[in-house]
Amino acid sequence: MEAAISLRKVGKRFGAEEVLRDIDLEIGQGEIVAIIGVSGSGKTTLLRLIAGLEVPDAGEILLHGRLVSRAGEVLVPPHERKIGFIFQNLGLWEHLTVEEHLRFVTRDEDRLEELLRFLGLLEHRRKKPYQLSGGQRQRLAIARALAQDPDFLLLDEPFSNLDVPRKKQLRREILRIRDEKGLSVVYVTHDPVDVRLLSERTVVLHEGRLVQTGSYEELLRSPEEPIVRELLEV
Repeated sequence: MEAAISLRKVGKRFGAEEVLRDIDLEIGQGEIVAIIGVSGSGKTTLLRLIAGLEVPDAGEILLHGRLVSRAGEVLVPPHERKIGFIFQNLGLWEHLTVEEHLRFVTRDEDRLEELLRFLGLLEHRRKKPYQLSGGQRQRLAIARALAQDPDFLLLDEPFSNLDVPRKKQLRREILRIRDEKGLSVVYVTHDPVDVRLLSERTVVLHEGRLVQTGSYEELLRSPEEPIVRELLEV
C-alpha cells in the first residue's frame, strides 16, 4: 500500500514537557486509522502535526512522499496540504447558514450542491448550526472539510458528543466518504468500540510513545504492553 502519510522519528515538546517522541508511522492511501490513548498521550498533537498546525521539534513529516515539515520548520503550510481537519468542537460559525459555511471554502456552485446532496443537507441549507441536530452539525463539519477537495481527513474525537444512533450514522458516513472519495482517514478516539467498528488499523499512544500498531484483533490478541489491552478491551 502506498504511504500517504509518513512520520519519521517525530518529536514534539511544549516547554519542558515532551508530548511526543520518536514517532515512526506510515498511513496508506485510503486507509482508516484510529489513534487511541489516555488523555495527554499526544493524540491530538499528532493530528495537528500532520495538518501543519504545530511544528515538530524533531523528525520529518511527508505527505505522498513530499516533505512538508521537519524539525523546527513547516515547509508546506496547512492550506496547501489538502487536509480536511474536523476539530472536536467542530468549529462551526453560528452566524452562518449551512450553505454559507460551504461558500466560505468553495466558490464552485456545482461542488456546493454536490456536497449538500452527498451529506443529506439539501433541505437544511438555509439553517444555522443551532437549528441543526448533533448529527447534522457533524455532517456540516464534514461537508466543509470535503469542500476543500482533500486527500486526507483528520477527525479529533468525532464521536464523543453523539448518542449511539448518531455514532452509527457517522461511522457509515465516514466509510462511504472513504469508499467514494478514496481519502485516507485518521481519527482520534478514547472509545474501544469506535476503534473496533471503524478502524482498519489502530495506533496506540502512551506517554508520548507509539506503543504498538495493528488491527483491533491483532492488538487484543498479542498486546506488547499491558496498556494496549487496557485501552482496547470493551
